Amino acid sequence: MMNSKNLLLEYLDAFSTPAKAAALFAPDGVLETPYLQTINMQPRLEGPREIEKFLASLMEMVPDWKFSNIRLLMADNDQVVAEYEVHAMATHTNRPFDQLFFGRLVKDEHGKIKLLREAQNLVCTARALLKNGVDDIPRT
Repeated sequence: MMNSKNLLLEYLDAFSTPAKAAALFAPDGVLETPYLQTINMQPRLEGPREIEKFLASLMEMVPDWKFSNIRLLMADNDQVVAEYEVHAMATHTNRPFDQLFFGRLVKDEHGKIKLLREAQNLVCTARALLKNGVDDIPRT
């Protein structure tokens, strides 16, 4: 059975193939990026089907999405905390998507992803992915 570190590395490598990446999640596995709701994006996805759909939409916007500069900060058999980067172009806005992610992955007893909780700089995300950049962030 895969440890948490190898599971995260496999997920990051498979990300550009949404079906393959989503298959690494447990049936009730969750991908959370809590602050995405700030820019009107779904912050919590549950189950491989929802996760695959979300990843596919990201790949449509940023087709050259590839993680780099992966730094493991903590790892044991069941969980890992890491930082990883993306440097690519958002084709629908023609703007760079340069992002540093922070993620915590927890694996379940069957070697699947139970939880992947990520954080990112939402100003960079808004600038790259939203049509009018930060001007599209709702003011509440």
